[in-house]
Parts: sequence; C-alpha cells; structure tokens
Amino acid sequence: MILITGATSFVGRAVVTRLVAERLDVRCLLRPSQRKQRLATGILFSTVSGSMGDLPALRTAMQDVTAVVHLTGEEDLDREGALRSHVEDTSNLITAAQDAGVRRFIYLSRLGADRTSAYPLYRARGEVEAMVRESGFDVTVLQAPVIYGPEDISTNVVVMVAKMIFFVLPIPDSGLSRFQPLWIVDLTTCILATLGRDDLIGQTIPLGGPEHFTLEQMVAEVLKAAGLRRRLVRVRMPLMQFTITLLDALLPRNPAPPWWLDLATVGGATDLMAIPRHFGFEPCRFSECLDYVRRKRPWRRDLLRYVLDRA
Repeated sequence: MILITGATSFVGRAVVTRLVAERLDVRCLLRPSQRKQRLATGILFSTVSGSMGDLPALRTAMQDVTAVVHLTGEEDLDREGALRSHVEDTSNLITAAQDAGVRRFIYLSRLGADRTSAYPLYRARGEVEAMVRESGFDVTVLQAPVIYGPEDISTNVVVMVAKMIFFVLPIPDSGLSRFQPLWIVDLTTCILATLGRDDLIGQTIPLGGPEHFTLEQMVAEVLKAAGLRRRLVRVRMPLMQFTITLLDALLPRNPAPPWWLDLATVGGATDLMAIPRHFGFEPCRFSECLDYVRRKRPWRRDLLRYVLDRA
C-alpha cells in the first residue's frame, strides 16, 4: 500500500491516477479543509481523513503502508502560516511512519531548496529535506521545477489574467533567473520509477524539462500557445511585492500568492540531462505540451471563481 499526502493537489491527483493505472494499491490522506477538495475521479483508491497534527489518525493511515509519497499542493501555500505548517506536518508524518515501521519515503521538494535560504519557500523545503534525510527511512528526494499541466496554477493563471487584461501583461522583473518547466506526466513517470528502484535510495535527484527559459520567455510561450498577444511589462520586485501584498489584503484568494515572488527571484533549473540520466527518457518540450491552454473554456469566469476561493 502506498500512502499519498497532498492527494487533492494538481500534482497529487495526477500521481494518484498514474499509480492506480499501474495497478498499485493507493491510499490518500485527506486533511480537513474549508476549501473544496478535489480528488482524482473515475478510479478506485482508499482514503483516510485526519489532521496532520493528529498522530492517532496518522498511525491509522499508516496501516499496511509500505511506502509514503509526500506531496504538497503549492496552491495551498498562499494560506497564512502554510510553509511553517508544512515543516511541522512533515515531522508528525515521519513520527507516524516510524511508529508503523514504514521503510520507503519519497519527498517531492523543489529545485533550490536550502534550509539556510533567505526565501521562505526554499527555506521550508530545505528544512523538510533535511528532516526526511535524517529520519532513517529509505529516502529519495525529488527536487521539482515549475510543474505545468491542465490543472496547474502557473500557466493557467497566466492565461486567466491575460484574458482579463488587454494589450499588456505585467510580470516580475526576475533578472537572469532560469526556469526548467516539467510536464506533469513526466513528473509522475519519475515518481513511479522511483518507487521501484532501490538504487535511488539515499539520493537527492534534481528534475527538469529539456529547456531553460527566463520568466519572460516562459510566459511568452504560454501566451503564444493560447493565441494571445500581450506586451510583457517587467515590474521591479519592490513594486510587485507591494502589489501582491495589497491583493492579499483585498481578495479572498490571490491569483499571484507571495511565494510566487520567491520562485520568480530564485528560479529553478538544473542539468538539462538530469531526467535522461536518472530515468532514461526525454521529457516533453514546453511548447509541445501546452495544448490545454488552447482549449475553449470560460477563462474569465474561472479566474473569478479562483479569486473568490470557489475553485
């Protein structure tokens, strides 16, 4: 039995669907939430509901579990205190898994994670990486870049906002930061392969697509795929920080949460051959996997629903 945390996130739903398709027994840990939670549909898997602070519930979730795949939906990191909560929740998860005798533990982190980082997103990820490495499990840490796909909160939000704003689209001035977006299907392939490979135990493996982009180049590719023409206007970080803080105060849910600025500033890129070297396949090129942004959908209405916290 494989226990999946973060199963209601964009990445979590894709991972659960892929593992079930491979006829693996999957259990999803569902945490209580005021927000509507979305699970993968049309497939069979078991669920356990419980707070990450409830050790008895976590121990129940660990029954018959042989491996834990610890995911976090970054779409929930806009919540106050969410990054610190991620560190504390992981500590509880590790305790419950140790009590249950679980051996295999896979953590999906982020490229650039560092417990000494000045940026909260990367510092929290680095703290959790250190925690799971010291846990005594058979650990593999996968460091992910920007993950994109039909339900992501990066490329889709870019199109939603561009549909609402004509002629120009403001983006953070991220300087020389580089990005290496990875197709969600390729990520699930890496996770599935990691579960079955003992040679990856004890390793921290950076993941990334086959191309490097600046933020401006990446956004331009998304707009091109969506058939939108907008002039990209680079906004200096202090002004962007002020704008995002203001949106946080005014909107139920900010389409550009504060951790995006961490991501824009630091970026996320690694060796272009990382996936071919570790997993033996060539990941999808960014422009070839953006068909979903071309589909007809009520983009403006979807942005409104997202901002009103009804997505």
